[in-house]
Amino acid sequence: MTFLGNCRATGIGSLPATDVGEAVASVFADCPDLPYWPQLPNVSAAEGMNEQASADLPGLVKEEKRLRIVQDEGFYLGVERLLAACDTGDASAAALAPEAAAAFEPFIRQVTRRRTPEAKGQIAGPVTVGMAILGENGNPILYDDVLREVLVKFLHLRVRWQAERIAAAGARPVVFVDEPSLASFGTPFFGWGKEQVQETLGAVASGAETVGSHCCSNTDWPILLGCRQVSIVSFDAFGFADNFLIYRDDIAAFLGRGGTIAWGIAPTDPEAAAAATVESLRERLLREVEKVEALGFARDQVLRQSLITPACGLGTRDADTARRAFAMVHDLAASLRAEYLGL
Repeated sequence: MTFLGNCRATGIGSLPATDVGEAVASVFADCPDLPYWPQLPNVSAAEGMNEQASADLPGLVKEEKRLRIVQDEGFYLGVERLLAACDTGDASAAALAPEAAAAFEPFIRQVTRRRTPEAKGQIAGPVTVGMAILGENGNPILYDDVLREVLVKFLHLRVRWQAERIAAAGARPVVFVDEPSLASFGTPFFGWGKEQVQETLGAVASGAETVGSHCCSNTDWPILLGCRQVSIVSFDAFGFADNFLIYRDDIAAFLGRGGTIAWGIAPTDPEAAAAATVESLRERLLREVEKVEALGFARDQVLRQSLITPACGLGTRDADTARRAFAMVHDLAASLRAEYLGL
């Protein structure tokens, strides 16, 4: 079944909340049509983006604030269990423990209780996590063939586990595999080409049927637009719309195969958020939508293949900025759905 964004509001992932119950309640209030489980880095350091994604990865240790893989006996036993789980399809081998995702189970209970039709999960992707974890030689494990394969299999199961848990709660799962580190693509600090990224990201994304990916800065957008396992591309439309929209042919092909654009139109910078209004963001977004229409798409089609989000996660922002950003996302999405889609 093709995913339709239908201009619904949703979030990237992280919130600055310190109360789990309040965070989950705010998600269903702000994003009732596509709620997501909130990542809460202020509740625990274990909910940092890379820490959460890699929690329980075989051989993982944290030394002086750096994540490392130690290839000791425990590592090899963990890899053996991981490979066995991949062979049997046992996604529980990569389950997120409550210590690493305090809001996940409360969110799942609410999805069940509210009979939510679709719900979103998310995790950092293999490029981002692989660049953040060092091997015993001091280099990122992304560039180690063996350790990268372990990470890819692990994250694939983690995506699959989320999808299975959301589906068991009665909702259609939408899981994002986010790659903020793709902002360094094409620089001397990034040693891969587009096809390598797509192959690795695609292997993880294949853990769920409907998968999105978010990059919170600028990148070579055809990487995500052309990855066949990614059906939703999420970007900071407030800050980088011009950079994104230059890839006209790639965007047209992506939308032509049923892809959805998640427009991160509400700024998460405190000053920019304070200065923005729903009307100013509406005008800004529709100017960008017009450029997509010029590629041969009707406005209502573009909006049906759109989501409305904040520009990025809000876990590092203050509570007032987070509340304002989501209030604008909620109201903008509601007004566009009513005016253009009759929803």
